Amino acid sequence: MAGRTSTLTRTSSLAEIAEAAPEASGLWEVHLAYRMASMNSVVDFKAVVDFVRLGAFFDGRASMAYVTGGREAMRVPADIEGELTADLALLDVRMQEGVMKRAPFHCSGEARPDGKQYEGKWHMPCLRPDTCGCDGNSGYFSLTRVD
Repeated sequence: MAGRTSTLTRTSSLAEIAEAAPEASGLWEVHLAYRMASMNSVVDFKAVVDFVRLGAFFDGRASMAYVTGGREAMRVPADIEGELTADLALLDVRMQEGVMKRAPFHCSGEARPDGKQYEGKWHMPCLRPDTCGCDGNSGYFSLTRVD
């Protein structure tokens, strides 16, 4: 094959991303239900995020509220990114402070019939692998369009 060169071509999905322009995706509420074994209660992590999308991919920053017993205990900055299609939401939620900073929440859910909400499960690795070594934690999540 001397004298012949081959040209690499982008897949169609890579070409679409390269040609896409970032666009506002509106306000969405992220909700993670986290069972705290130490307190024998559920802490709701909630945030309203103004996502920016690039094709099916999105990214946003928010102030994640820790809500327990219906009362907000504190807020922590969080990065939220992932992929959103008509049928599926895949997102990672990364707290930026505190013990939850050690491991991201990996969320996967399916679209509800109205197309404005996704529901599913989240999983996070063990927060203390050096002393605990468990399989991590999991729970319920939802992503809901609010505007």
